[in-house]
Amino acid sequence: MPCNRPHGRPFETSRESVAKKSRSPASEQEGSSHMNASPPFGVEMKRGRCLPWLPLPSSCLLFSLLAMLTMFFSLLVLSSVLLCKAELNLAEDYSFHISVFSDLHYGENESTFGIPADMNSAVLMRQVLSQEQPDFVVLNGDLITGENTFAFNSTGYVDEIVAPLVQGDYSWASTYGNHDSKYNLSREALYAEEKKYASAYTQHGPAGTDGVTNYVLPVFPPNSTGSSQTPVALLWFFDSRGGSEYQSLPANVDNIDNYVSNGTVSWYRSAQADLQSQYGTLPSLAFVHIPTLAFVDLQAQTNPNVSGPNYPGLNEDVPLAQQGYSNTGSEAIPFMQALLDTPGLHSIYSGHDHGDSWCGRWPNTTLPGYGVGGGSSQERPILCFCKHSGYGGYGVWNRGVRQIRMSFDQYGGMSVDTWVRMQAGTIVTAVSLNETYGEDVYSTADGQ
Repeated sequence: MPCNRPHGRPFETSRESVAKKSRSPASEQEGSSHMNASPPFGVEMKRGRCLPWLPLPSSCLLFSLLAMLTMFFSLLVLSSVLLCKAELNLAEDYSFHISVFSDLHYGENESTFGIPADMNSAVLMRQVLSQEQPDFVVLNGDLITGENTFAFNSTGYVDEIVAPLVQGDYSWASTYGNHDSKYNLSREALYAEEKKYASAYTQHGPAGTDGVTNYVLPVFPPNSTGSSQTPVALLWFFDSRGGSEYQSLPANVDNIDNYVSNGTVSWYRSAQADLQSQYGTLPSLAFVHIPTLAFVDLQAQTNPNVSGPNYPGLNEDVPLAQQGYSNTGSEAIPFMQALLDTPGLHSIYSGHDHGDSWCGRWPNTTLPGYGVGGGSSQERPILCFCKHSGYGGYGVWNRGVRQIRMSFDQYGGMSVDTWVRMQAGTIVTAVSLNETYGEDVYSTADGQ
């Protein structure tokens, strides 16, 4: 079985499928009657192939030796083998169902509410996984409240977080948030702990990117075989950084930029262009913890509480907190423009603001004067908040988990339905993110 690609590049995959049957929320919607120097980045994602920038057979030999050395040191240092990954496959009905747990915030103060909060979060995860049975899970940032942990136990919270996933035989991928970098917790240590698990698809970004979780995962057809199979979709993950440097004084004073860096944007543009050249336009989703200023602009222009039937969802973090330190969020302009320039990018999913859980269309007038724009309203990606899932972190809103179901037709077209599964079992804000989203009318029940 071929092993993972080096960090930050699409990986070689096996024939095994991690897909499970998706469930439809149509009959469960609460109150709803409407449903519908780095190496090159364009590395082939085909299975069993050697890397194109080294001569044959030296590339095969080199990576065979590296693979053996990696496995040997993993056994010694991690006491666990980083097993090769099965490819991500669509279900038999050509759908792919993702559960997004955002802002779990494990590790709050153990002397107050931290321990019961973690226990409640674990119960929520097991309940939602049992009800939804997704094909894949995304942990979309702020896995841990790092400022309340100790150096000796910070990464141990990873084991608690992923226990329901491991026990349920679910694979997952992560982005990291601003609370995942603190005096006693580093992103690198968090990543090392997460990668002890064979089911973790989280990757480390390549040289030149900032943060850790900058990578792309391909999704393949059901039961795909052969070395020439083309992916049907891409899942992009970005590190919006933030927080404070490990063991830096004064402790837990934020000193890491809280936006996707220009270096990461350069990698993304290069990787996306290479994949576009190799496979043509592929539909894609993006996950990043801290939202961009486009979310703020949309919230100001079209308050979801005012246009509730069109953009249903909780909207109580007003104004929301976005990437960048300035009031304009201008630091994130290059990232925003790169997203707008991406053919096939359907929607972007963020957390961070616990009191928001709506989806809306990227506004037409985002950042006038900064030159950010391009494409018609229907061509721009849709902006979606996830849902505060953990019992740690601020806010008393009822917890839930955003669900995403990607469905594909015989021509490669993709449609996306999304809803929030509340811990109580109800489904709210079930919508179809199609061409008429923003005009269609939905139930305004938000689970509160």
